[in-house]
Amino acid sequence: MRDQQLSSSFWLHEFPCWELATSEDVERLKETCARVLQPVRNRFGKVVPTSWKWWSSGCTPRTGSHSAGGTVDFITPDADLWEVFEWGATYLLPSGYIGRWIYEPQTPQQGEHIHMAPRRDQLEVFGRGDIQALQELPNGNQYAYAFYDTTEGTFLDPYTLDPLVVRATAGWSSWWGVLALLGLFTLDLAGQSAGGIKLRSS
Repeated sequence: MRDQQLSSSFWLHEFPCWELATSEDVERLKETCARVLQPVRNRFGKVVPTSWKWWSSGCTPRTGSHSAGGTVDFITPDADLWEVFEWGATYLLPSGYIGRWIYEPQTPQQGEHIHMAPRRDQLEVFGRGDIQALQELPNGNQYAYAFYDTTEGTFLDPYTLDPLVVRATAGWSSWWGVLALLGLFTLDLAGQSAGGIKLRSS
């Protein structure tokens, strides 16, 4: 694949392992650039794709929506990434092109970045194309996400976990107190009648 211009400011060589791209990949990247990355660059300055269909290190193929060709992880070196996330959730999501717009503060493979997946990529890989703006939250070795309300500019649910209920048969565990102090859970005393106390997300 030869290097080529994808939008007014983006070139194919800016994407990791661009030499491996197919003509279909290029077409999908062009749409992602035109509808998402170019508007971000116009407003916030430099945009650096950190991964795409391949990891930047060793050109390792990505799985999930990344494998479809239009999904991109990126950073904005000259602008606060959280501000970029909030702006995109407010002004880019309504177009309907983006399926996932996720602020990820830290992952094992890469640092702070925004993950952007087109609805088409999601439909192709997962069979679902619902639109969501999310913030990744720490939860041990798993991922938890808070849902962003684009109309209010706030997160709807501090933790989205499955299951959300933790049961105890007797006594009071100190870690419950920690969770309560953090405001992550509230006690549901009705659970006592079922032989335990339930914790539910607040």
